[in-house]
Amino acid sequence: MELVERPTPVCGSRDVLIRVHHAGVCGTDLHIWEWDSWASNRLRPPVTIGHEFAGEIVELGNEARAEGLLAIGDLVTAEGHIICGHCVPCRTGHGHLCVRTSIIGVDRDGAFADYISMPVSNVMKLDGIPTDVGAIMDPIGNGVHTALEGGDITGCTALVLGCGPIGCFAVGVLRAAGASLVLASDFNPFRRDLATKMGAHYSFDPAKDDVVARVKELTGGIGVDLVCEMSGHPDGHVQAFRAARPGGRVNMLGTPSRTTEVDFARDIIFKGLTLYGVTGRKMYTTWIQMTRLLRSGQFDPRPVVTHRFPLDRIADAIGVIKGGSAGKVILDIAS
Repeated sequence: MELVERPTPVCGSRDVLIRVHHAGVCGTDLHIWEWDSWASNRLRPPVTIGHEFAGEIVELGNEARAEGLLAIGDLVTAEGHIICGHCVPCRTGHGHLCVRTSIIGVDRDGAFADYISMPVSNVMKLDGIPTDVGAIMDPIGNGVHTALEGGDITGCTALVLGCGPIGCFAVGVLRAAGASLVLASDFNPFRRDLATKMGAHYSFDPAKDDVVARVKELTGGIGVDLVCEMSGHPDGHVQAFRAARPGGRVNMLGTPSRTTEVDFARDIIFKGLTLYGVTGRKMYTTWIQMTRLLRSGQFDPRPVVTHRFPLDRIADAIGVIKGGSAGKVILDIAS
């Protein structure tokens, strides 16, 4: 990665040119920094990275302007998955599963830059949400999707396995949505502390605690209604299936790097579990839910934000993430 001068992106007829104010740094950017097998097989350099951002509209294409929904000067964020609109998932209300998805900062130029051009259909006004919060609505949305998929949360019991930034956001969303008991688990004490700040009633250290036993103890021996599996680790999968109550639900966001062995008969079929794979944010149900939660004041993601850096200190931003002593990291690009 290097900081270079590049031309301002072209704003097409149905595009919006946005001056980036803030951008979020995430695990995907770490994969790219490390140039691991995923990154080296997916990206085609040169490409501007960064897929979480918010900023100010500085130009509207002709068709975008004619719609009359956005104006120069509006503070906005955007869904970073560009979809085709024509495949079966897109046309059946599942655009987040589009088979031709193009992701900003991965498949096309992204937001670690002064400007980014986005399709008008992907752009959303912040309407009072500050741009440093708007910049992390992408990962917040992942937490919202994971926490709320499957029905009413009111009074439910829930376990969040893996308390990275998205896991911590999910904790806060579960509390805001009315969960009666929210449990969290992570090896990292810094992350467990963040989960507690976001509202977890109890947090567990898998290195010391029998997580499933503690969950059963706190739920009358039955297990939780919902498990949000954020770790992507095989041990997390085992704990998730065993901690969920019979007839419970496991929403899975964490991406495994290797195969998990599962006793499907014992842990899933005979327990009647519902498993749901979480990909991105539902377009645009998740965005509406998230925006309403943020504007209501019931959900405040800011305790998860622990570090801020200017764009030219991207190496330091990556460093604190690798060190394990950071929550959400934000780049101040133009405030």
